[in-house]
Amino acid sequence: MKHILSAFGTVALMVSASPALAEDNQSVDIVGTAEAFCSLPTSWQFVSSTSNVNSAQFAGTTWTIPSTLLADSEGNGVVSTDEVAIRVRGQAICNTTHVITLTSEHGGLANDDTLSSPPPGFQNSRRMIYNANWRDESGWGIFNWVPQSAGDTTTYDHGGRAPPGIHDFDVRMGLLRDPAAGPMVAGSYTDQLVITISVPG
Repeated sequence: MKHILSAFGTVALMVSASPALAEDNQSVDIVGTAEAFCSLPTSWQFVSSTSNVNSAQFAGTTWTIPSTLLADSEGNGVVSTDEVAIRVRGQAICNTTHVITLTSEHGGLANDDTLSSPPPGFQNSRRMIYNANWRDESGWGIFNWVPQSAGDTTTYDHGGRAPPGIHDFDVRMGLLRDPAAGPMVAGSYTDQLVITISVPG
């Protein structure tokens, strides 16, 4: 038994006395990038409305307000506490923080022929109220914005509350029929609402 143990001991000593192999380590970094991306709807659909507004008044990206909702038979601006409004919706995509911006070309519904100032005693504009938000979200977004002048703009920094992937985006447009200063100048009244979603940086 002693000889066997001795033999094993000798072998063990021989192995431990052999030169150690040098270690060579390499690391490979794996990097992926997801690009920041936001896109607004390419088409809009009628969702709901108030005060005698119906889906037939909306087509593509244009809402046509009937003249009877804007001015009466004598040309005076219709005054009412009932807001004339329409809501449209489309699918948008966003995967990062972003800023929502609304811009009103005319600062409200304005007469195309007298954008600067109406003749004395007449009025050439009606106030509009705009809303924009991701559907089913509450407590944030651009709500009840009334532009004050041509080119007026407002923004909302969406911060870290980016909705996941494809999400419904709503825009609501309303005509405020508050007391008029005088009869409305005859002609076509328009505004263009521009919605922008931008990615910081």
